[in-house]
Amino acid sequence: MGSSIASEKIKKASYFLFRMKTTIPITLFFLVTGCAEKSTPASQKAETGTAIEPVLFVSDGLNSDGSLVKNYQRGLKYAIDYFGSYGPYYVYLLGPDSEESVRDIYRQRALTRVNLNSGFPPSEEQVEEFLTRPNVISEIRSVLSGKSEGGLTWTQDPPVLYEDVTTNAKGREKDPVENTWGALHEYHHVFQMAHCDTRQDRTSEKNINSWMAEGMATYSSARFMENLGLIDFRDYMLKLRTSGANISRPSINEFLATTQNWQLHNESYWEQGGAAQVYYMLGAWATAYLIHALHIDEIVVLKEWYHDIPLLGKSAAFRMHMGLPLAEFYGKFDAFIRQTDDEVMEIFPKY
Repeated sequence: MGSSIASEKIKKASYFLFRMKTTIPITLFFLVTGCAEKSTPASQKAETGTAIEPVLFVSDGLNSDGSLVKNYQRGLKYAIDYFGSYGPYYVYLLGPDSEESVRDIYRQRALTRVNLNSGFPPSEEQVEEFLTRPNVISEIRSVLSGKSEGGLTWTQDPPVLYEDVTTNAKGREKDPVENTWGALHEYHHVFQMAHCDTRQDRTSEKNINSWMAEGMATYSSARFMENLGLIDFRDYMLKLRTSGANISRPSINEFLATTQNWQLHNESYWEQGGAAQVYYMLGAWATAYLIHALHIDEIVVLKEWYHDIPLLGKSAAFRMHMGLPLAEFYGKFDAFIRQTDDEVMEIFPKY
């Protein structure tokens, strides 16, 4: 019922659409989107592999020389080659130059969310319901007024999909390095969310802590940026301590100088505190500590342990792959991170 609107073809004139080919082998397999057990109705499967290619929507007025998409794809391709292809994944690079183009794209975005297996409401009503949501109306206003907002979003009910939304991509267009960096960071989150039940609290065994999500993505994107020849990883990690780097203030050092009673895994602390962004930085250093001080293979920390979270839970998966329980790790890391810059930087090889 209402299937004609769901199969509506992409229009050409009002925006660019890019289907991105990846180097992932042409094999199909399934992932459980969310860590709930397969027998529960909440478990939904999304196809992964080259059959699902990332789709980039670019509004009019952007990408005139092709650089916006080229530099985004530079990061996205690297991340997919490393983590694997998870999706469907839609990227929205938007700007205020053409309201018609923007509204066209949001209609296509609504169409991607239509559940064809749902008898009610009809597809037309599902599209209108999405477009009239207060947060969607507000987001469109942000696009048309040139406000920079957005980030990764995902659905928890069918159809399961992931989206990276940039409401003002003109800034990305002017900064090729940050454009690539952002693509790397957000796709790590796609991989993470594909192995966690985001309907549950961060403290749940079926979900990951904030420091794991943001810290590991901050670490991985910086490492990959160095591998691409775009930044100096050691220098970046030092700047997280001294200046906050490209994240925010206070830096790690400023935070530690004024705060004694903090816990990396205490979600309520980061939600209520005035320096929530610090867990990005502390989390990146916690990731570095696992890899460079405890000598756990990087791919295990960034990728492999996630595969066991759905079956074992966060704590058991961490212990199995990292070789120590989370409680012991938190104690060791707390003592480590309070050392001087020179002392903590010793964990990184000099080159």
